[in-house]
Amino acid sequence: MTTVNTVTEASPHTAGAAPPKTAGVPNRRAALLGARVLCVVLTLAVWQLLVVIGALPDAAIAAPWDIGRALGSTLTDGSLWSAVGDTASTWAIGLGLSLAAAVPVGLLLGASGLLYRFSRFSIDFLRSIPPIALIPLVLLEYGATTKMALVLVVFGSLWPVLLQSMYGMHQLDPNLRDMARTYGIGRWHYICFVVLPSASPFVATGIRVAATMSLLLAIAAQLIGGAPGLGAEMTRYEQGGDVPRMWAMVVVIGLLGILLNRGLLALERRTLRWHSAYRPAAAG
Repeated sequence: MTTVNTVTEASPHTAGAAPPKTAGVPNRRAALLGARVLCVVLTLAVWQLLVVIGALPDAAIAAPWDIGRALGSTLTDGSLWSAVGDTASTWAIGLGLSLAAAVPVGLLLGASGLLYRFSRFSIDFLRSIPPIALIPLVLLEYGATTKMALVLVVFGSLWPVLLQSMYGMHQLDPNLRDMARTYGIGRWHYICFVVLPSASPFVATGIRVAATMSLLLAIAAQLIGGAPGLGAEMTRYEQGGDVPRMWAMVVVIGLLGILLNRGLLALERRTLRWHSAYRPAAAG
């Protein structure tokens, strides 16, 4: 009885149980955040100094202080929000159309070894065409409109999702196919509970790449083709000689890209947290 009590009381500390490792996590996160903020502040300070002393031409590169004031003024006059809405709607609609076409077609092509081999050359050829090279053609067809920008966004963002869907389906474990066939799983259940869960990490990666590409193409179509949005606002300010407001649009575009990437990454981790690829590694 004495021996049992001794072992029981000593086991939490003497049995090799590791102390919790989460105590230092908030401190590490705070230190990382502080280092990032310090890096940004130092970069802006050096940038401001270079513009003030004339090392950077103020006719082409605005100082951070002037960019901040220009950004504040654009937030109040309403033009910025309209441009952000146009860019966001072009991005969302174009990405949605590309997903609706690329995911089912990619899964279908990946499901057949013959179709997978026959379609690779055509896909590799088409995706090698820069979407920007199509701007003169779509401008002649649709003019400087949102439809023109949508064509470029869909054409450019289609291929990452299509290829990743093909790879995800093509890399499906043959044992899963054999097991589904052995148990007589119906086609619908096979797609929902075998195919999609196995291919979802590939598809999610393709969606994240396509989402960033869609934003870049929407901005390019507005900047070069004149479609309404943030790109068109940049061109307008550049032609009017308002360099601080032009750089303010660059800052807004950069912030949109960061929010988009972080949001999609968080959504991907949340929706696919059941998958082994998204589970945190066990502590050694």
